[in-house]
Amino acid sequence: MSTLDGRVALVTGAAGAGIGRAIATRLASDGATVVVTDSHARRLEEAVSEIREATQGKVIGHVLDVGDRERIVAVTDTVHAEVGPISILVNNAAVNVMGPIFDYDPADWDRVLNVNLSGPWMLSRQAMRQMRDDGIPGVILNISTYAPDVGGEGIEAPYAVSKGGLNVLTRSCAHEGGPYGIRANTLSMGMVTGTRFTDALHPDMQDREREKSPLGRLSHVDDIVEAAAFLVSDRAKNITGETVNVAAGTHMRY
Repeated sequence: MSTLDGRVALVTGAAGAGIGRAIATRLASDGATVVVTDSHARRLEEAVSEIREATQGKVIGHVLDVGDRERIVAVTDTVHAEVGPISILVNNAAVNVMGPIFDYDPADWDRVLNVNLSGPWMLSRQAMRQMRDDGIPGVILNISTYAPDVGGEGIEAPYAVSKGGLNVLTRSCAHEGGPYGIRANTLSMGMVTGTRFTDALHPDMQDREREKSPLGRLSHVDDIVEAAAFLVSDRAKNITGETVNVAAGTHMRY
């Protein structure tokens, strides 16, 4: 059953093989017109084609570096003109440059905060204006992590700081958007199998993380997609300002 017919969903960082692309595919399957964005032009073109073929849905792509505010304005304005107001925004794009505070490069700090926090703020600002001005109830879904709760353990302070700020942004959007029928929630996670980060780059960390789960397992990308599909749908119409942890309970063991 198509549950998102007539909705326009913009998903950032959605051209790779991970969570963003999986969410974009599911939203297209659920009937939304999906705007796939990514900073990598060739990969974006391939993703749009493959998602469209897999879902038979309406899928368009726009090259977007979420650290570029002028480009955010241009893309969101173009989307509004082409397919209508954005009614679902999934802030998924993120970067993580790890290193100790003592030696951290200020340029890396600025980049992490710009992509992970300032970009989602600007995108939320643009999307919420469209929702308000067009009278379209909408949803902001911020993809986050429980890293802020452990203080950037593992020399990733900038990433944790940016995600902590994103969690606060969620609640601000929920407060200010509520009178216009706009909801905002955070989908928080830990290590997720079925992604390049976990399976290819950090297979050595999986056992340690699994031991912290009361359920004795890690989340898979399909678990994240299922939660995202629920949170942006009318099934969650009375849920706003929340942080939903889809982490098999690992966040409780730190």
